[in-house]
Amino acid sequence: RPCRHLSAYNAAMGRTLTAEQLQRYHEDGFVLVEDVFDPAELAAMDAELDAFRASEKFADHRSAGGGGGPGWVMALGLATESTRAFCEDERILDLIEPIVHPGIAIYSAKLVSKEPFEGTRCHWHQDDAYYTRHSQSACRMSVWIPLSDTTIEQGALQVIPGSHRRGLQPASMRPDGTCSLAMDVEVDLSERVYVPVRAGTMVLFSALLWHASDGNRTARRRRAFIVSYQEATAAGGNGRQWKILREADA
Repeated sequence: RPCRHLSAYNAAMGRTLTAEQLQRYHEDGFVLVEDVFDPAELAAMDAELDAFRASEKFADHRSAGGGGGPGWVMALGLATESTRAFCEDERILDLIEPIVHPGIAIYSAKLVSKEPFEGTRCHWHQDDAYYTRHSQSACRMSVWIPLSDTTIEQGALQVIPGSHRRGLQPASMRPDGTCSLAMDVEVDLSERVYVPVRAGTMVLFSALLWHASDGNRTARRRRAFIVSYQEATAAGGNGRQWKILREADA
């Protein structure tokens, strides 16, 4: 499995995954890394996104197809200078480099939002069901970064640990909800794990991990960045969003 090979990783870079975290990622398909961002930094980004949504530019980044919600911002890395810098942040790249190599490229990025008392469900799905339409990758994964504390009542992530090892499953479009390219297989909910996350914590997960979320049952908005990365040697990505951030070693 090429994505397990670590010889290309430069330990002199910034903070990276511990051996235990890396093992957890490969076994479960996801891992939480705490205290990556300052909550005040995320709150400032949240306020900037409010201003962006009120601007004329937001119309070019609204969800179209694929089952996104009304508060989503698509092509996030192309929206503002701050969101671009966030998607390319060295703190993220240093953490994912043991997983994504040789080199790192951004595949796509979006802001996912559940507005207060928005009951819309995100269906069980795998990100690669969408992504393999545009690009093939051996190491593709995503980071999930909440802009404020996220609880189960707000629609925290739900995952099936280890499901990434079952490969890409058949999927078809659903007429309701978000994440509408949903898996056709039956999900055993006895295996489900909820992943509430504090602001500043980052969830790393495989593009093959089975995941979903319920609606927001609270009066507080739930916002999170989802930025997806792949090895720099993968041929292309999602349109203009694709960008090589760290070159593959010669």
